[in-house]
Amino acid sequence: MSWRVANSLETLRHQIDARFPERSRAADGAIGDAAHQTRDSDHNPWYGPGIVTARDFTHDPSHGLDIQTVADQLLDSRDPRIKYVIANRRIATSGTWQWGPYTGPNPHEAHFHLSVVADPRCDEPQAWSLPILGDAPGPPDAPVVPDLVPGAFVTWGTGVNVRAAPRLDAPVVAVLPGPTQVTVSCQTRGDTVSTAGHVNDAWAFVPALGGYVSNIFIDDPAPWLPGVGEC
Repeated sequence: MSWRVANSLETLRHQIDARFPERSRAADGAIGDAAHQTRDSDHNPWYGPGIVTARDFTHDPSHGLDIQTVADQLLDSRDPRIKYVIANRRIATSGTWQWGPYTGPNPHEAHFHLSVVADPRCDEPQAWSLPILGDAPGPPDAPVVPDLVPGAFVTWGTGVNVRAAPRLDAPVVAVLPGPTQVTVSCQTRGDTVSTAGHVNDAWAFVPALGGYVSNIFIDDPAPWLPGVGEC
């Protein structure tokens, strides 16, 4: 199953990355893990042709990104693309633009969650007008700039195995407990992996971990990672 993140959320990601290039991405996420696939969630590619309408952004005040500040400014913006925002055990919807208690199992203290509306507005790419982000990066139809660090991606899922070779029977050299920022040096074909409705035989080599991660667990909609050469 192919999927992609709504354009409005990708615009916000690039704005945040440009404003805070050294920020942590440890709790970033777009498409949900296997647990999300078993229930209704905006992290699932449920709208239109496989569009994910939610993104999480990591709390990293040491590098300038305070999730409460961003969440508050999103509410203040009254942007019509917003469906709801969750941060620090509170949720606010576009119906009231007011914070209320959030009682879900994840308190959203390590990241804030933004869901956009499930209609064509979710794909409107214009820049988000938030004081913390400074000037907009360009006109609405400006091309999205690539990630600042070549080969940098974020994994999704919990308990993701890093293997010594791109095979399911290869020894496990590391286990990623949750979303993790990784730098991929190259990718290759290997065993086919199937999970959460996705099937892929591409594997990414992560030198810092000394092994390979199935591309299924890399938070990018392309089965073959863009801008990464073959091993």
